[in-house]
Amino acid sequence: MSKRTGRAVVSAVEGAKRVKRTKTFPTKREASAWAVKVESSKIDGYDISRSKLTLPEYFLEWYERYRKPDIRESTQARYISEYHRVINLFDGIKLDQLTTPLIQDKLDEYGKTVAYTTVAKFWGVVKSSLRDAHIDGLIKKDIWSRVKVRSTKSGAHKGVLSAQDFVKLQSYLYQHIDNDSDLGILIALETGATLGEIAAITINDINFKNSTISISKSYSVAVQKVTETKNEQSHRTISITQDLKKVIQEHSDLFPLYNHYYNRQFSRRLNYILEKLDIPRIRFHDLRHSHAIFYYTMTYLSITFQKGLVIKILTSP
Repeated sequence: MSKRTGRAVVSAVEGAKRVKRTKTFPTKREASAWAVKVESSKIDGYDISRSKLTLPEYFLEWYERYRKPDIRESTQARYISEYHRVINLFDGIKLDQLTTPLIQDKLDEYGKTVAYTTVAKFWGVVKSSLRDAHIDGLIKKDIWSRVKVRSTKSGAHKGVLSAQDFVKLQSYLYQHIDNDSDLGILIALETGATLGEIAAITINDINFKNSTISISKSYSVAVQKVTETKNEQSHRTISITQDLKKVIQEHSDLFPLYNHYYNRQFSRRLNYILEKLDIPRIRFHDLRHSHAIFYYTMTYLSITFQKGLVIKILTSP
């Protein structure tokens, strides 16, 4: 500490350089107390210089070190998109300036422009970075646990189709394959495959003799190319019905669907059909859950009832 009354000086490391930090107080006693506190924090692993990083600066550093090496290229693109959102909301705000109310206000601001699920995904990533910043000693206390995800913009709700709506959508699609989006929606409904997996299917992935589809890759909109599936467990062979096989044969010229694919095309088409059929709006990904629940129920009930009676029971008012 310097001999000047009320002025404290401590050293810190920034990158490879050691620098000095000063702070002025009304009294020498307060300056001395601050210097002792900071020196003690440094011993505990707290770096006063790195706490001056802005949230966008730390987020990018955190992503490069802790996330990027272990994720696919398509997921990397998502993190970069989230990084740009962090810049938009928290540009210039340093880690030691972050508070729960400030974060809540920024998140609410974002929630005025996008649906709840989008806010939730964004906050999940940012919260993970803040927790690690706390572990690294750059944030001194929990400033994330009380933050709530909110959105004032309406969007599709996470859910599944009822049995009646499942059959209604299924019947409509078998009679109205007017474009590649209709075919993609039907395949999702009948196989439970994800949108990326469906977009990447080629005609060579379909075994017409055995009535199966082989899933071994996925199309990423973020990087606009076919990539590996999320993991080896995602590689699988799916049995398809004779009805679906016939539709695929009739529309084989549409494969691979990513030749016609652009962002949100399939979701927009799904929303149009659901509205046309007076079915509650769901996300495209919910077709996957709807498939699993519907066919699990069908299989379970078929142990006791004939298939025709099962359909009648499931679809009756």
